[in-house]
Amino acid sequence: MNSVRVNITLPPEVLSELSKSVEPRKRSRFIAESVVRSLKELKAKRLALEYEEAGAEIRRVNEDLEGTLNDGLD
Repeated sequence: MNSVRVNITLPPEVLSELSKSVEPRKRSRFIAESVVRSLKELKAKRLALEYEEAGAEIRRVNEDLEGTLNDGLD
């Protein structure tokens, strides 16, 4: 994966914990992997919400059509 240098700002306590937990030459990879993981989680949550909304719309349409189908069966 190609990399691009960026400048970010972190709260001091986050940087301190990062410095204690990750070796200096591995921080960029750690941050990149963390961002990728967070983006995947965010995408999955958005997709789940969209599926939920689509399901609600399908249920609403089915309920509307249920009355129409029963009208001719009496």
